[in-house]
Parts: sequence; C-alpha cells; structure tokens
Amino acid sequence: MSELTRLTGVGPKRLKALESSGIRTLRDLVYYLPRRYVDRTRITPISSLQEGMDAFLAVDIDSATVIGTRLVVQVSDDTGSLELVFFRGLHYLKQALSPGKRISIAGPVTHFRVFQIVHPEWEELAEGQDARGGILPVYPMTEDMEEARVDHKLLQRLALETLEKFTFSDPLTPEERTYLGGLHSEISVLKILHNPSTLTEVGEAMQEIKLRELWPLCLKRAIAKRDRIGKGRVFPAQPEAEKVVRTALPFNLTQGQEQVLGQIGEALERKAQFAGLLQGDVGSGKTAVVLLAALRVLAAGAQTALLVPTEILALQHFRTVAPLLEKAGFTAALLTASTSNEERSSMLEGLKNGSVSLIVGTHALFSPDVLFKELRFIIIDEQHRFGVEQRAAMTAKGIEPHVLFLSATPIPRTLAQSIYGDLEMITLAEKPPGRLPIKTRLVPADKQADMLEFLKKEVEVGNQIYWVVPRITASSVPVKVPPEKGSDQEEVAAVESTFKRLRAAGKWRVEAVHGRMSSVDREKALSAFRSGECRVLVATTVIEVGVDVPAANIIVVEGADRFGLAQLHQLRGRTGRGQAQAWCFLLLPKDGIPEETLERLREFASTEDGFKIAELDLRSRGAGSLDGTQQSGFGVLRYTDFLEDLELINGLGGKAGEWLDKL
Repeated sequence: MSELTRLTGVGPKRLKALESSGIRTLRDLVYYLPRRYVDRTRITPISSLQEGMDAFLAVDIDSATVIGTRLVVQVSDDTGSLELVFFRGLHYLKQALSPGKRISIAGPVTHFRVFQIVHPEWEELAEGQDARGGILPVYPMTEDMEEARVDHKLLQRLALETLEKFTFSDPLTPEERTYLGGLHSEISVLKILHNPSTLTEVGEAMQEIKLRELWPLCLKRAIAKRDRIGKGRVFPAQPEAEKVVRTALPFNLTQGQEQVLGQIGEALERKAQFAGLLQGDVGSGKTAVVLLAALRVLAAGAQTALLVPTEILALQHFRTVAPLLEKAGFTAALLTASTSNEERSSMLEGLKNGSVSLIVGTHALFSPDVLFKELRFIIIDEQHRFGVEQRAAMTAKGIEPHVLFLSATPIPRTLAQSIYGDLEMITLAEKPPGRLPIKTRLVPADKQADMLEFLKKEVEVGNQIYWVVPRITASSVPVKVPPEKGSDQEEVAAVESTFKRLRAAGKWRVEAVHGRMSSVDREKALSAFRSGECRVLVATTVIEVGVDVPAANIIVVEGADRFGLAQLHQLRGRTGRGQAQAWCFLLLPKDGIPEETLERLREFASTEDGFKIAELDLRSRGAGSLDGTQQSGFGVLRYTDFLEDLELINGLGGKAGEWLDKL
C-alpha cells in the first residue's frame, strides 16, 4: 500500500492522479514545490489589466461554453469582463465553473481579441467571502489531478500535513549547513516554500533548495577532479617535432590558436590527468591546434587516438594530419567501417607494437580487438555525437589518458559539466582573418521561389550550394509511396525527390549524398562537388561535419524547424570558409510552426557565437543527466537554472573543493 494513503483525503482516485504526476512517496510530495506564487493581498480590477501582467482578481461567472476542444468562461467585475480559457479537464470544469458563482482567479494575462487568462488558478468564494489573503502557492497541475479534484489548496494541505506528521532525515549534516551559510533544516525550508508569509521569504528559501540540490553534485565533481591529481603521464614540449609540422602547415597560427595551444600544453605538463573541452567555432582551426598538442605525446613514444563520428570527417582529418606527421617521422592510420580486412589487420598490429603513433577512427575504434601499446591522449571531435558509455569505452583503452573533447557547439550536458569544473574549459574564439559573417535568413514558403532565382544567379558567378533535407520527408519533398517514418528508406526518398526537383529547376549539375550510399559512391559525389564540376549538393546531415569546400558559400536547410540548434550551427559552418560572402537559408514549412520554435530560429539567425547557441540549447533542452547517459532534459536539476544561477554554481564549486580539504 502506498504511504500516500496515510494522508487525510487521499483515496484510490486521488492516489492514482498523484502517482501519474510523479508523486509516489511522501518525499516526492514535499518536493513537489509550487511553480510560482500569487500575492493575494491586492485585487486587480479588470479595467486595470495589461498584457503580460500576473493578475489576481475576484470575479463573477457569467457563462461557461465548450467551443470545440476548449472551455471558454466569461467572467466580470464592476469594471469590465474577461475570458478564461481551459483546454483540459473540460467535463469537470464545465460543472465546477457554472454561471452565478463567484471565484478568485490568478494567472498571466494575454490578449487575443479580448483579455484572457489561459488555465488560471481559481478558487470558489462563498457568499460574502473576501478573496484577499496571503501568498497563494501555485503548483504544477496535470489533467489527472484536475479530474480527481486535486487542486492547489489540497496539494498545499497534503504537503504541510506530511511535514508535520512525518520525520525526514536531512541529507546535510549540521556542519555542512553551517558551512554553506547557516541553512535551515530541510523540513523548515520546505514548510516555508509550501506556506510562505512573504515573497521575500520564498526567494530566500528557494536559494537554499538550489544549494541543497547542487551541493552533492559539486562534491562529486570536486572528488573526480581531485582523484585525477597525481595521475597521467607528464608530456613536456617537443620543439623540434613542432617546428617541422609548423613549417609544413600552409598557414600561420592565429593569436587565438597560439593561446589555446599554450593552455593545452600547460595541462599536459601538469602531474594530473587532463580532461578538457576545447570550444572553437566552426572553421576556427581546432584540428591544427590539437595536432601540434599531440606531438608532445607522440614524440615521447606514446600514442594518440582521434575519435570522430563520421567516415567523411575521419577521412578529412586523416588527409590533413597524416602527411604532416609523416614529415615529423610519425605514422598515422585510419580506421573506419570501410577499412579492408587486410588493412585493418596490419593497423591493429601497428597499434599493439606502437609503430602506429596516431589513429584517426570512427565507432570502429570501440571494437574489443582495437588494442594500444600505450594510449595516453584521446581527442574526441564533435563530442556531442558520442554517448557517455562510448566515451568511457574509449578512455578504458588507454593508460590514465588525457582526454580533450572538441566542439563547435557544446551540447547542454557538456556545458553543464564545464560549469561544474569537471572539464577544463578552453575557448578558441578567433577565426582565420578575412572571413565575413554568414548571413542567415528565415525563408517562409511564399518567398522560396524568389530565393531559388537568387541561387541561380549565384551559381552563374561561380558559387556552389549545399541543399540539406531533414530525414523525415518535408512537405515540399513529395514521394509517391510514403516510406516508413524515420527510416533509412525515407531518408533516401527525401534526398532523391529533392535531387530530381532541383535538377529540373536549373541548368546546373546536381549530385546527392545520403547515409545509405556506399563509401565509393558518396566519395565520387563529394569529389565532384569539391572540384566544382557539381554546383548543387543535395544531402542529409551526413555533410554536417567533414566537408570543407571553400567555394561553397550557400547552404539551404529544408524543414529547419526539425533540426537542433547544434546541428544548424554545424550545417551553417559548411559555408564561409573562403573570402566571399556566405549565406544560410532556413526554409520554413508552408503550414507554419509554433511561435516558440520560430523565435528559437530567429535567435539562431541573429548570432554565429557557438556559446550563445549552446545557451539557447541549454534553455530549451535542459542539461541532461550529469552522471548518467541522458543527453538532454530537465530531470536531474529541478530547481537550478544553469545560466541564471551561474554565479551560485561557480561559488559552490569552489566551496566543495575547500570542504574536501577540511575533511
């Protein structure tokens, strides 16, 4: 039997509603905190309402009408009228909100033809009852709760009853509470949040909840960082090998690249296992930096692995680093799913005996038979494309290896880890000189014909175009027989349909690439695009990384609303690698998209800053599991905002280290 049934008024129906809402234990209940609070000490007249304000009103119900899938309730006071709109629990609400009743309501005001409040918090008032009161806690409500008549008042009563009747063991010791600034006991701070006297009191109590939530995670990160001290081989600079490679590079390093190389070098010289994240915008030159850093390891007789997510990117990296390393006397190898058995066998032997100094590889590197003589440095490019277990599997192949993650747009999870100090953040903000900002435009359906004419003129003057389609078939990419949703077959259909449409639209050579092509056919199409014979390349996100064609300065993304911000940033980064003006066109569907999604795309279009894009991603997706495998979501930190609470997080991270030193 559930322990929730020990509370007054919790029968089978309410128990089911609570459990379906994630409340299964008494601790779940007391931590089901209000999402906001309403100050009921002042009533707002309807005539004083303004769009966006959080209002508290006392009104009479004039009518309640179900219109389609919503319930519209007309209410009024002595100064005017207002609409209340509900989209769930209509059967119960139609009966509960009957004309003639007087209610108090609270919620944010919107304006759509008339002033409205959507799903307001409400409470029936008895005849002559004053609506005014203290601070009203407003809890997250679900349809199941509403159907079972679990309202804000009941949730508050159940939480306070639990805190009065039952004892909870405080996770923080009295010493920790004192060290963290004299925190209240757990029960005391929860009582404040469920029944506050003032909004100021709420703010102070929520700060304590955030500290309680962050403290064990910060301690864990501090322990992990401390455990790396004294581990990992020290790798001093290797000026002779570095001079050879620098001389062979077709460019001089920028000041930003030099600074970052110095930071990585310092980390490799410390007597501590290095774990870092190199954030560098698309095209900023991260590969040259990590190659020069890896020379320290190779020249000392140890090995380096460069792990990448796609065969295209692996091939590009290998073509870049192998000739440079050869000049310095080191051997590089490439391992992908397309590597022949004979080449693979020879390569594996070279890794075991140490004759292969650096391996560039895809997921093929995870294979159990890929063994190293002394793997000491692991570089993981486009790290957001690998899961936590995969990264751990790669690290397990080394001997206390130093690990460096590379990313043009850190996913929220990794950004969160860097905030906690588990990863050392290294930023390469400077791009090679002479590059112009990429102009990003959102293109609605009625403007896409005009865009096509612009593209034709650009091709005539020598420009080249990437045309990216989403995996799921866009409305503008018709297929005769709809394939299975989300399948590889659908991916092929989307590419081939768009390929035919574009080939017929202009006098240009069009090629197509997708995930189901053989590596030979894919490379043939890419080679034609690199050489300039092909002017338009239709592709899925297979070209997201690893394709570098300086003459291609336009990218068109169909169904832009279906891509994540990190993907869009990577795709946009395929352009702007030369000296000419680059363009990124984000095509919008003809049937429209939610305003929230449109605003997200507008924000993306307004910046090329990878960190700003990561912050947008963080706000919309959450940080994910800091200790598990979940890459996004809000399930781990329920009360802390990584951006708004950054100062708190940074300060607490330092205090965690100091606390460990005291123990």
